[in-house]
Amino acid sequence: MTRMSPRRSYLPGIAITAAVAMLMAGCASSPDAGPTEPTPKVDAGTAAPSPQASSTVEGRFGQVGGWIAYSSGDGIWAVDPARPERRIRLSRAGGDPIAWSSDGTKLLIRRKSPNQVPGGIREMDLVVFDADGTETRLTNARTFVTGGSFSPDGSEVVYATTFSPKGSAIYAVSSDGGAPRLILRATRRVSLPEPRRSFLTDVYHPALSPDGTQIGYFDGMGDHSHNLWVMNADGTERRLLLDDQWLAGRANHMRALTWSPDGEWLAFETDDGIYLVRPDGSGLRPVVEKGGVNPAYAGQWSPDGARIAYLRDGALSIVNADGGDERIVEGIWARSIAWNPAV
Repeated sequence: MTRMSPRRSYLPGIAITAAVAMLMAGCASSPDAGPTEPTPKVDAGTAAPSPQASSTVEGRFGQVGGWIAYSSGDGIWAVDPARPERRIRLSRAGGDPIAWSSDGTKLLIRRKSPNQVPGGIREMDLVVFDADGTETRLTNARTFVTGGSFSPDGSEVVYATTFSPKGSAIYAVSSDGGAPRLILRATRRVSLPEPRRSFLTDVYHPALSPDGTQIGYFDGMGDHSHNLWVMNADGTERRLLLDDQWLAGRANHMRALTWSPDGEWLAFETDDGIYLVRPDGSGLRPVVEKGGVNPAYAGQWSPDGARIAYLRDGALSIVNADGGDERIVEGIWARSIAWNPAV
């Protein structure tokens, strides 16, 4: 594959279009904008059309078990994938939902940091949004947070940072907040002929397995040299699944890593589609191939593992895990999604 000078002004493995797609709608104090999706939609705490509680969770998340949370210009909403006319606003605050806890009581949100300095790097934080409406900010360093997933019991969140003075790394932190625990620091170096130097890769998009014993993650540089790894949850026994030689001729980026609910598959996205691979590196196969429109950066499994939701040029699309029966959910344009596993 063609080697290019490293570009470090954006999330490793994601081109500039991704940076645009990930711009936040605003922070918790942002004024409420007008709705951007068609009715019927209702605010959390009010009844959706033909309401039926879809989980045992109380509070504003009680009706959205098995639903898909998504970012919008007027807050964070959830849609029932079986009946897309049913939509509920979960929060008026801006941010991108990226993961739910397994019991559906916590939603992990990535949001523009209040520490952002004009002209500086884009600083992104992680926030846990609870069913009672409270928020807990997990990160507050001058850095860019990538990815994030809950431990099986929801007590911890695993995430990665870039643009940090200490270098790119994967951490775990209590979902109640506190000091992060280092799991892995980036160590792989890539040598480039022009300029004749070696550069340290970034680690990004870590994903905990459903049983909490393994972490899948990527490392790479800007727009090339990306690898897919799996390691033990404590950072030991790293295993290379796919390297940049596999990407050569296909795409330059890997992103949006997620485990199937049974832990048998990893789904991820490249510039030319969505792929599945087993955690031992076998069984690699495409689910969605390019077909003229690049997928975006938000692959999510359905609770039963039968389907995958993703964003195709911002539109919410759902496809069977075998690649069949793809459909677009009309009227939803988002930057990020998270499929609630609690049903």
